Amino acid sequence: MNFVPIFVGYDRVPEEKSYLHELEGGKKEPESLRQVLRARRVLKKKYGRIYVRMTEPISLKSLLDQENIRLPEASQKEFNTLCRGIGQRIITAIDRATVVTPHALVASAALHFTESGFTQNRLMANIETFMTHLSSQRAPIADTLMLDHREAVNHAFDIYLQRKFIERLTPEKEVSDSEPLYQAVVGKRHNLEYYKNNCISFFIPAAFTSLLILEKDAFQFSAADLRSSYLGLQDLFKNEFTFDPDQSPERFVRKTLKAFIDDAILMPHPTLPETYNLTSAGFRKLRLYARLLKPYLESYWIVLTFLKTSPRNDSAAKDRTKKILTFGERMYKAKEIERREALSKIYFQNALDMFNANGIKGAENGEEIEFFTQKLKNYLRVMVR
Repeated sequence: MNFVPIFVGYDRVPEEKSYLHELEGGKKEPESLRQVLRARRVLKKKYGRIYVRMTEPISLKSLLDQENIRLPEASQKEFNTLCRGIGQRIITAIDRATVVTPHALVASAALHFTESGFTQNRLMANIETFMTHLSSQRAPIADTLMLDHREAVNHAFDIYLQRKFIERLTPEKEVSDSEPLYQAVVGKRHNLEYYKNNCISFFIPAAFTSLLILEKDAFQFSAADLRSSYLGLQDLFKNEFTFDPDQSPERFVRKTLKAFIDDAILMPHPTLPETYNLTSAGFRKLRLYARLLKPYLESYWIVLTFLKTSPRNDSAAKDRTKKILTFGERMYKAKEIERREALSKIYFQNALDMFNANGIKGAENGEEIEFFTQKLKNYLRVMVR
């Protein structure tokens, strides 16, 4: 038996509205005949290009041989491990086959900016950085980006303007004779986050490595300093991202450092092995990559802050996420968090599951809470430098 991972993507995603409804706390509507009939109207709309890519088949026999498992004799634990391994490999293969679209790149670059706004030149500078990294990773890129990435980016930018995901700031906020300023519309940052996440798998190793380098708060570091901490980030975000079970954290760190050297973000030390210096121009790029993680970090910070003040049995599990959404809204209004897109039911549930798995059920688990408090504080501190 073979499993064939298949990626199907769109410039504009048809399920965008229903996904966002669920993300913001709405109940998932069960599939029905009525939905199928309504889908005919959806299919009449224009969603841009459709991308379909198939990957190499994954052989069940090879996996069984690799794990030395005979299915008829496998224990429940072995069977569960096998299923998880198959699932991880399928999702990882789909991630590798994902086509990066102009819409995903513009969303990723625009979300980097908050209240201060951005010019199209600054947006394009971020996108050029992303394009360089995608090239180094040999990521599949939409043909429109391959032919003329500036034209493709401008087209996607215009669509976001038309859909009111991005808006031009009022003239009084602009400096005379300067370029027009734009910003992501606060109420539409979730929409842009959705499109950003369509390509984020290609940037996770860069984001993790950047965050860990910046956390060192020094212009010189060794690769050995990053490896164990990289594994810690994988554990922290194991419910958010899928990590290739056949690749070690050391390989991801090594490959990312090479890409950073090629892009002049880092320079190898002339005499010390596996030691690197951060260039002045590289600091901005590291911060760009690291801030891709900010919505997740702020979501986890919201959940941890809630658990600090919430007794273990204060409410049923199904009510906790609703309470956390309300709690997060208060933190956002009080400017304790920066990103509106951090208010995500999905991120909150993933954070709850991760904290519960690490022994944090409520305010009683003070020692475990303090451990993650310091960890998240350190990571979030990097974001505001």
